[in-house]
Amino acid sequence: MMKINKRNIISAVKDTSSVIQLLSVATRFLIVIMIICVIYGGATQKQISDNVVRLHIVANSDSAEDQDLKLKVRNAILKHMQEKYPNGATRDEAAAYLKESLPLIKEIASGVVKENGSNVTVDAKYGVYSFPTKEYDGLALPAGMYEAVRVELGAAEGQNWWCIMFPPLCVADANSLKMDEEAMNQLKEGLGDNNYQLITDITENANAPVKIKFRIVEIVEDSKIRIAEIINALF
Repeated sequence: MMKINKRNIISAVKDTSSVIQLLSVATRFLIVIMIICVIYGGATQKQISDNVVRLHIVANSDSAEDQDLKLKVRNAILKHMQEKYPNGATRDEAAAYLKESLPLIKEIASGVVKENGSNVTVDAKYGVYSFPTKEYDGLALPAGMYEAVRVELGAAEGQNWWCIMFPPLCVADANSLKMDEEAMNQLKEGLGDNNYQLITDITENANAPVKIKFRIVEIVEDSKIRIAEIINALF
């Protein structure tokens, strides 16, 4: 029979206990870090979304005809906005204007659809919708929930087109979303220096700290959206 060495057993138990304690401390540390990331990500995205209103146009399908129609609808809506958008409006004033304009937006989109010989239905609504991370020219918005004007064409199963209605960035330039200086200053004032830097400096390749913080917000909010989708599918 193998002789049991009590001293070795006691030593092994102590070593195991130390490892368990170390793992426990590391686990608690990771949990704390995760909680901090979730709080930071949620608070940051909310501040960004509270200072932005987006435009979301969804094509009937991915066919060339439907995608072309989507862009024609976009052009017509933005042409109207370039003429009628209230200059100098606050975020709340812009949101109120856009809500009031929904019947006209729908009418404009329906006119374009009819002119192009299509019979797809048109719906225009204002609400809070999930968006993936979207990078524009010199500006990126992390994934999350944003207030938006949503124009749906037909079955609304095609590729989408996004832009920013407040500040009125896409009103200034529908194709490239050129960074209008006045609109960007308005955005900076609402977000504060840190969050403004987060969404504008993310496009600079060498800015690692900003990219890490942006990625935290992106992961947290994208996870929330996916969890919500799973719950909705189950119930």
